[in-house]
Amino acid sequence: MRKFLYLIFIAALFTGCTESKRYNPKPSGDDKGDQSETTNPPTDTNPPSTTNPATNSPFTVKLDIAPQMVNTAVGHDTLFLVYTEKADLILNKEEYESSSAVHFKEDFSKSSLANFHYAALNGNGDYVTDYVDDNLNNVKIKTAATVDVDGKAMIKLSLERVFIFFKAYKQRPLAVEAQTNILKADRDSITFSSYIYDKKNYDTTKTTLPLSYVKVD
Repeated sequence: MRKFLYLIFIAALFTGCTESKRYNPKPSGDDKGDQSETTNPPTDTNPPSTTNPATNSPFTVKLDIAPQMVNTAVGHDTLFLVYTEKADLILNKEEYESSSAVHFKEDFSKSSLANFHYAALNGNGDYVTDYVDDNLNNVKIKTAATVDVDGKAMIKLSLERVFIFFKAYKQRPLAVEAQTNILKADRDSITFSSYIYDKKNYDTTKTTLPLSYVKVD
């Protein structure tokens, strides 16, 4: 319990946004609203294929994501890497409203973050370890707004959520050394992917963005 209280403190200190008001996307369909992390929506029966985001295939999700940044700090003997994920998803309004769910995933395997455990908020507002829901029906996002793109009504989902990566070392100097090494990383990246589910999984859009690290303590 003490560890999670400290994680919450770290997140509030570094991001200042974990307690802000957010909204949940609720597309019309059979898979609406908040669900607990144990819910298993029927979205895994058809593995989605990958598509080029520039195509106009049905139910294409367009990703608008800037390069990402991680705040690093050492507390006692523990290295904390606080990553505030920020991403915009643009979807056709009619397709969004007829769908059951929008899925969004992040792949940390090409970054130093892959070597750490992490804590993140689930749909119930509780911190859980090494788990994040990719079904945006179960994720509290910042905004879901209707926007006009070239005269066409689109839905813009602005996702913002915090991951707190952490690792305890035997001594504080070892944690500081690990932080120093991570700050030197200049080839890290995150691959994001998203797809719509509407009775089947539609094509997946992917994009890879660079990831940088900064020292805040």
